[in-house]
Amino acid sequence: MTVPRFLVLVVTLAFIQPAATQPLEWTSHGTVVSGNQFDAVRGPDGIVHLIGSRYYQLDRDGNVLVDEDVGDGHQGDLDFPPAIAVEGNGTVHVVTRHDGDFDNGMDIRYRRRAGGSWDRDYFVGEREKRNYVVGVAVVAGVVYINTTAGGSDVWGDVRLWEAGASSATALGDLSGIWRADTGARLRSSSSRLFLATGKCDPGGTAYLLHAAPGGDVVGTLAANTSTHTSGSDRRGCVDLNVDGDGHAHLSYGSQHTVWYNRYDDSGQRVYGSDLELGDGLGDWHLSTGMSAVAASEDGDIVIAVMLQSDGSQQASDSDLLWTYSLDGGASWAEPVDLGVNVSGGEGRLLPRIVAVGADFLLFHEDGSGLALHTMHVELDADGDGFPSDEDCDDHDPHTYPGGIEICDDGIDNDCDGATDGADTDCGGAGDDDDDVADDDDVADDDDLEQPVDDDDTDGGGGCDCRVDGRRAATCSAGGMLTMLALIGALRRR
Repeated sequence: MTVPRFLVLVVTLAFIQPAATQPLEWTSHGTVVSGNQFDAVRGPDGIVHLIGSRYYQLDRDGNVLVDEDVGDGHQGDLDFPPAIAVEGNGTVHVVTRHDGDFDNGMDIRYRRRAGGSWDRDYFVGEREKRNYVVGVAVVAGVVYINTTAGGSDVWGDVRLWEAGASSATALGDLSGIWRADTGARLRSSSSRLFLATGKCDPGGTAYLLHAAPGGDVVGTLAANTSTHTSGSDRRGCVDLNVDGDGHAHLSYGSQHTVWYNRYDDSGQRVYGSDLELGDGLGDWHLSTGMSAVAASEDGDIVIAVMLQSDGSQQASDSDLLWTYSLDGGASWAEPVDLGVNVSGGEGRLLPRIVAVGADFLLFHEDGSGLALHTMHVELDADGDGFPSDEDCDDHDPHTYPGGIEICDDGIDNDCDGATDGADTDCGGAGDDDDDVADDDDVADDDDLEQPVDDDDTDGGGGCDCRVDGRRAATCSAGGMLTMLALIGALRRR
């Protein structure tokens, strides 16, 4: 089907808003694994790794692929979760708690799974008061572990360790950023370590710290500490997710609200002010919003959940609300009740969301184990009719599978893996992948003009159509969405 060239010109004028290509709906899978307190992350090949009372691997539909008796010994409502990290080669790192109690300390255990077997197993440090908030992350081959160290009453420090072959080395303490009633999240990109935590005192603060590996990591984390104080009164109950582009997505609670912000791969805050995800979340012991957050690999789709308390001290019977953003966290839908009830465990028993491609897996306790809801999100960010998992550049409405190759713009317009001179559509040898008889010389047609400035670096009007090296879908005037839909219909005939 030949697309008339005047329609190609029209599409360049369209103002595209990101959109989901199908309704966003969760599918319930019921209880899928045992456990209560847990952590879950995405590994290679789309596999989800979960550590709770046992270690599991699951596919994106919630089918259990691996079930091993390597678990966490503290699974009560008022315990904090264990921690897990998975490298790109599939090596698994878990940190769990065993025996002891909160006042006298617990045995903190590190284990590694490489090549399908557990080859490292040792305790991290000694028992000490309130050492039960744990995390693990890997950056540039270095395995970092965090524990906590109780000080006076409920206040204490976050302690960072480096895991070796047979023991862990204490790197130092981060003081003044943690209180016993809130958790901590240690996550990483390929080049940066992120730590989120908080002090849920009246008038308290949530924190995001970051550092590149090597050198004085603790000192760098302390120097790169960002504070979050939106809302009022107590703040804490943090969650943290790092997407495939190295951006960190943070959610935290403040009184009856939940807030969100995003950090880029260099650790810079993306949004100047925190964005409110939901309010009216009700009272409990600390009255601090409880939440979880996760983003797709490219960071465009962000899903968050939050708990609406029943008013009990531990928020033991809370409604689970969810919301989403299709533009990287810049704007959010109104929260919707998922229709299930969960325990907040006094802010310690929180859900987890894991993103695998365009699929999101939401895990939460359901009284008999860990239940799973899944949702598939096909995002068409540039509105060209092709979802992001099919489109080779979902930020450019002129680029899609089977599109017209323009031979001098440096872009693979038809998503066939070849650009300009390397594309047979531009070599004068005839068509190779479509029914258009004359698209090989489309770039030489004097009648085809570019109506917008593709790279507005001179400030001479128009708009800057490139963002981070990609064409932006929102760089021209609005009002042409109907014509754009017509183009999509013509292309698919």
